[in-house]
Amino acid sequence: MRKIVIALGLLAAFSAQAEEGALKEGVKSTVSGIISAGKDMISGAKDGMDDGRKSGDSVDGAILVNDRDSLKKYLGISASTVEKIGEQEYRITLALRNETDKIVRLTNLQERKSLQLLDKEGFVAYLKMPHPDVTVPENAAIRERFVFAQQEDTPVTLRIYGMDIPLPAVKAGETPKQP
Repeated sequence: MRKIVIALGLLAAFSAQAEEGALKEGVKSTVSGIISAGKDMISGAKDGMDDGRKSGDSVDGAILVNDRDSLKKYLGISASTVEKIGEQEYRITLALRNETDKIVRLTNLQERKSLQLLDKEGFVAYLKMPHPDVTVPENAAIRERFVFAQQEDTPVTLRIYGMDIPLPAVKAGETPKQP
């Protein structure tokens, strides 16, 4: 019903235009503007949430990291192991070291631009499943594991927030269970 009302509204708005080409261009322009505005609104809302998260204090006082500069500033990071755990699947273990007196939290890891696995030719694979935020306690280190899918060739680099981390040689992981 809603679509019919919108369509009738668009038709009525452009009924004064006599030529079919002009009507088509008018509708095209209107729909294009609506789609563009919607994309801008969603992008603005996401950017606002990220800015709001970073500028306000978190409940536990954690420093929120979602970009390269913050990552370099607050954490030491290296790749400990790379395991092939299935057909085109790899598990990467990162060592994250926090030498500050505040908790540090990595956010937005589920976004494709945040975490990527690359092979020697630069082909990218992404996380198999969304990954929750990672919290590193003050003056401590953790090992965090990430599973990537659809990596056709041997991975050589992990890119996190635009920072490239070289990977050690791949070792065989668990043997996948067959159904």
